[in-house]
Amino acid sequence: MIELLIQGTLMTLKITLAALGIGILGGVGMGILNCQRHRLPFLSQVIHSFVLVIRGTPLFVQVLIFYFGFPQVFRIDLSSFAAGVMALGCNSSSYISEIVRCGIDSIPLGQWEASFALGYTRTQTLWHIILPQMLRNVLPALTNELTAIIKETSILMIIGVSELTKVGRDIVARQLDPMFIYSVVAAIYFFMTTGVSLCTRYFEKRWKR
Repeated sequence: MIELLIQGTLMTLKITLAALGIGILGGVGMGILNCQRHRLPFLSQVIHSFVLVIRGTPLFVQVLIFYFGFPQVFRIDLSSFAAGVMALGCNSSSYISEIVRCGIDSIPLGQWEASFALGYTRTQTLWHIILPQMLRNVLPALTNELTAIIKETSILMIIGVSELTKVGRDIVARQLDPMFIYSVVAAIYFFMTTGVSLCTRYFEKRWKR
């Protein structure tokens, strides 16, 4: 049982890291392109529509669309792992994009103007001046998103991904002890999300110093 739970935990972490990578790449890109200093009317509307659709539909349905719908429409073969990671990544990118956009817009415009006066280009200003300040401001929100992804991996059980919750259910089906097994599964999720929160607090304290 312990070996199976370890394998399920490792799969959950693997899914989380992969989905978070997609979410960060897509979310940061969309957040930058949709902030006040870089906003283009048409592109901004496209990003806004994407975020509106993703945030306005259940993740459960999105997973089903990626696993059953996309292979049928685009004639591609997606494994349950790939479909689940893509669904979680797209969902996460919509939330991270809003976090990044609000974080960038919260930086005073004087920071941009002072950087331009010192000879920085727009890209240099964004990379060296704006994004470091933005990251410190939005770190708690990004932490919440990471913990949400860890918990949302359990939804992938419906498409057969052997993550922690599915492994727990399979063990229950054999041993018929749901209270104990599911309590252990819940405890593992708790330790993973709590570990993320403690790491974030550590970095916040270092930045304050």
